[in-house]
Amino acid sequence: MNNISYSKNWWALAFNGIIALLFGLLAIFAPRETLEVVIKYFGIVMLIVGVAMLFGAYSSMKNKLNYGTDLISAIITVALGVVLSFFTEKTLEVIVVVIGIWAIVLGIGQLIIMSALTSKPDKNYMLYCGLFTLVFGVLMFFNPFTMASVMTVVVGIMAVVIGVVLISFAFKLKNL
Repeated sequence: MNNISYSKNWWALAFNGIIALLFGLLAIFAPRETLEVVIKYFGIVMLIVGVAMLFGAYSSMKNKLNYGTDLISAIITVALGVVLSFFTEKTLEVIVVVIGIWAIVLGIGQLIIMSALTSKPDKNYMLYCGLFTLVFGVLMFFNPFTMASVMTVVVGIMAVVIGVVLISFAFKLKNL
């Protein structure tokens, strides 16, 4: 019985696959523009959510309920939405630099852990992981826009693969 309901809705899976495929192609062939659009979109969503949260805080205030944390959360959400929507490039740079710093710290931590290991295969694994993470972090830190574009292309490739898998699975469901 469940197979019948799944096979009737094959088109929804195919539609999701097409969306993933289109996003992937955009991310591969226009990574910077795609990333900026995604960040602006996320900023607009945060603005809408923040305004809704402000209405909720106002409603709580009118009904003499606790509203302090709701109001603070709403103001922070609106502020982040404004920053993401209107200062997209600077926000992208800050996010990528923060990821770079995190990767540098993580890479150093992995190398420290490696020095405490006794097993040769484990040591080698941690050495490669630590060095790769460290190099990734340095590249992110000193060349944020190029690395953000590279990450967007990688996400695009994954989206294309997922899109193809979803579409093929949808047509298999259709034939059930």
